[in-house]
Amino acid sequence: MKKVLLLLTVLLTTLGVQGQTIRKGDKFWDGQKLYTVQEVRMGTYAYMTTSQYEELTLEKVAGKAGEYKIIPSRQAEECPIRDAEWNSRVQYVRKDGMYFLAVRKPNGDAMWTMVLTPDNEKNCDAQQADLINANWENVINNTLLNTPYLMNIPRKQLRLMRNAILARHGYTFKSKDLRDYFSKKPWYKPGTDNAAIKLNIIEQTNLELIKSEETIEAGLHPGDLMGDDGELVEE
Repeated sequence: MKKVLLLLTVLLTTLGVQGQTIRKGDKFWDGQKLYTVQEVRMGTYAYMTTSQYEELTLEKVAGKAGEYKIIPSRQAEECPIRDAEWNSRVQYVRKDGMYFLAVRKPNGDAMWTMVLTPDNEKNCDAQQADLINANWENVINNTLLNTPYLMNIPRKQLRLMRNAILARHGYTFKSKDLRDYFSKKPWYKPGTDNAAIKLNIIEQTNLELIKSEETIEAGLHPGDLMGDDGELVEE
């Protein structure tokens, strides 16, 4: 019986590791480009390209399931992910039905996402267009966002979106402008214990992505050039 349990434990552990391993043929959409994994060398190096022959290579971190880092590709002169650097951490997240790569900042926050998809580039472009045209209030808590979508949104609206994720859970705000804004929403029911709020993987990642975009240097965030709604200031 002990041998059976040991074998079962080993099997489950192995499946868990395999379940967070990038494989040849996998396709990842980042909101702008569709990367296809061309090869996985020695089970360690995942080499992927776009239809425009742009390259991204990830190296698996030994002993850490689902952990990778960005390394120089064969012809890439600079890191293809904006604001990331060589050796930036990449986590393969497979949780709550979501399968995506999250490029993380040194503080651990997600700064870029790449969703595993069975679709071709045309369909991915169409889905991105649907996201752009959607009312953000209807997608902020149930759709994984991406940086190419967020980078064209004015900072003040980004701040509103970030706080809306919490507002949906009844977060009680200290800032009067946020209290006034969300009190007008029929769905907003402020609670009494902010610490008790638990975010799912989509909400947590979206919150981190938005925070990361808000910290982009002034003038380098495209949304800065598009004007804003002038609604709110930083929490």
